[in-house]
Amino acid sequence: MQDPYYPIFWAIDQVLMLFLIVLVVRIVLSWLFAFQVINPRHPVAWQADRFTRAVTDPVMRPIARALPPMGGVDLSPLVIFILVYVLQMYLWQLYVAIR
Repeated sequence: MQDPYYPIFWAIDQVLMLFLIVLVVRIVLSWLFAFQVINPRHPVAWQADRFTRAVTDPVMRPIARALPPMGGVDLSPLVIFILVYVLQMYLWQLYVAIR
């Protein structure tokens, strides 16, 4: 018999992983825009940037405000990566504990 809590924990884990994927896309897009590899005014690039910012900004903005300036480098994505991975670790440890 399958555990009834597994689908809940799996869904939360997948949402967190999807968030990390969107965050990576945002980081790559920002690099491509900064090095002028793609034009930010292109409709597809603009829509992708708009979507990734809408998803990640609510999490990144408070962390970016709390971090001190690091010479123009935004370390908030790195902090978010670490926090999400720690959250995923604790999520599965909680699953094992309640099982």
